[in-house]
Amino acid sequence: MAKGRVLLYETALEYIKSRIADGSYAPGQQLPSVSALAAEVGVGISTVREAIRILESLGLLSVLQGRGVFVTALPRLAENPQETLAVAENTILLGLLETRKLFEPEVAGLAAERATPEEIAAIRQAVEEHEAQIKRSGGGFIASDLRFHQLLLVAAHNPVLARMVQSIDGLLVDGRRRTAHMPNTYGKSLHYHWLIADAVAERDSRRARTLMLEHILDLTSEVQRHLAAAAPLPPATAEEQQAVGFGSASGLPILT
Repeated sequence: MAKGRVLLYETALEYIKSRIADGSYAPGQQLPSVSALAAEVGVGISTVREAIRILESLGLLSVLQGRGVFVTALPRLAENPQETLAVAENTILLGLLETRKLFEPEVAGLAAERATPEEIAAIRQAVEEHEAQIKRSGGGFIASDLRFHQLLLVAAHNPVLARMVQSIDGLLVDGRRRTAHMPNTYGKSLHYHWLIADAVAERDSRRARTLMLEHILDLTSEVQRHLAAAAPLPPATAEEQQAVGFGSASGLPILT
């Protein structure tokens, strides 16, 4: 994903969210067509579609085939849209980090065992690009961060795992968008990326798994500190968690 595309997608995503938050798009209301939204925001149709896909993954929009895109009827959304959006996003972000702990250490370990020399070189090059983009402070490190993890997944040579991860691609992109704005996260991520790349190059699968787990645990702690320092929000209700993908209807547990 190119740097410009990440920024455009974020522009479209924040535009739609702001319209939900100010009540312009009410719960259950149909959004304008993709082409109309693209014209309003001043971006391409593909960029709007990407933003809609991610907002659907977050449980904020529902895409009904043949009918259009609708605002999800989250509980309390009409009464307090900004707070409700924040609760939904925070619930998903913390759930995403828990999910990453389950599969990313194994991805790193498999990459250390199976990566070709060319794949190892590409992984190291991705870290170099990540470092260069951070130093330039151009805001494009989201793309290079994603590329590093995607290259590890390719090097793991497990097509079933790759398809599973692809199914949450929108959440992974949005998770980076949110954590990239938190202090200290990208510097620490770069540090871990170099260590993991070295472990993969040295074929040390145990170390690669351990480092990836430490990386995600460190990021989780940073996110929890950031959320705790922000304005306090009430915990998500069972209905809200179910609406964004948790709970008995989805087969996923309620987060506590």
